[in-house]
Amino acid sequence: MATQILLIEDEIQIRENVATLLSLKGYEVSTAPDGREGISQAMVSPPDLILCDIMMPEMDGYQVLDTIRNNRSLATVPFIFLTARTEEIDVRRGMVSGADDYLTKPFTLDSLLRTIESRLQREALREAGLQARLEELRRSLTSVSTHEYNTPLSGILGFTSLLLDHYQEFNEEDTLSMLSMIKASALRLKRSLDNLRFIEELQQINPTDSSFEFFTNGISRIDADVVKQQIAKVRERKDEDIDCQIEVVSAVVDCSETSVRIILDELIDNACKFSKGARSIRISGWPEGINYHLSISNVGQPFKAEDIARIAPYTQFDRKIYEQQGSGLGLSIVKKLLDFKKSTLTIQSTPEGETSVTIIFQQVLN
Repeated sequence: MATQILLIEDEIQIRENVATLLSLKGYEVSTAPDGREGISQAMVSPPDLILCDIMMPEMDGYQVLDTIRNNRSLATVPFIFLTARTEEIDVRRGMVSGADDYLTKPFTLDSLLRTIESRLQREALREAGLQARLEELRRSLTSVSTHEYNTPLSGILGFTSLLLDHYQEFNEEDTLSMLSMIKASALRLKRSLDNLRFIEELQQINPTDSSFEFFTNGISRIDADVVKQQIAKVRERKDEDIDCQIEVVSAVVDCSETSVRIILDELIDNACKFSKGARSIRISGWPEGINYHLSISNVGQPFKAEDIARIAPYTQFDRKIYEQQGSGLGLSIVKKLLDFKKSTLTIQSTPEGETSVTIIFQQVLN
């Protein structure tokens, strides 16, 4: 299929000449005599590239560019200005606004073709890179979700089958143990599905949504009891003992109770997941000026400094080296909730595997 180019130009002679020349070179060209008509055509039939004059009546090229870049379906379409204005301030304004290139009238056919081909090649490379990243994400999502959903389902089905087929052979202790493992597997599966729904909800929230206020408004108390309650929930879900050292100074922070509970749950769960052997988890909380620091530390799998920037849904670090549970959503959820409050998250890890995740909240002072 021929490359589609939209030419927006109010001077009829230039418009017809450029359209004819590009058509002879194999491009499919549509034209518009002004900015409004050009935007309408672009929305009805998105082109592969836009050539646009700057000085036009009613709606100039800068306004056209702003509209195009603010339209989701057109935002990445290569956009080239055609203009007789050569002042540096005009060029800079166009590039800052999001133009991809700038051709000064009069221009030769050769320079026009080179500019168009250059921008189309760059867009093709960008599209190829995007497709590669999407394919990588798809593979990662398939791998992680298959493991994370099938593992607890296998536990539920396996223990249920044992109980149904051989219930008379088990004593009360064995039966209760298997029922406990069925419950733990079900809770793990429920958490995976809940987190999948929750990260999608968080990613769609914007400041105009009522749910944005739900996660950004409110205050909550952090103390040892709050931490212990969350440890108990993680312990129940994992069906295992969690050795924790708690040194938390009570404070009221500018963060909703729901967000604090979710943040604690995810970070405690991660600390348990990546701890080595029977080493305990340390949870510390202390005020410092107007801020409150909450730190959760464990010894186990190290966390590389460069991985902080890679925190994203379904991203697991060094999965080929370490056997991991979870869908890679925990830190993404925490980071998103903290972004709403403009709170910070830092991760420090030694080569020996001692890792501390610290969050800085703003205190609510009397």
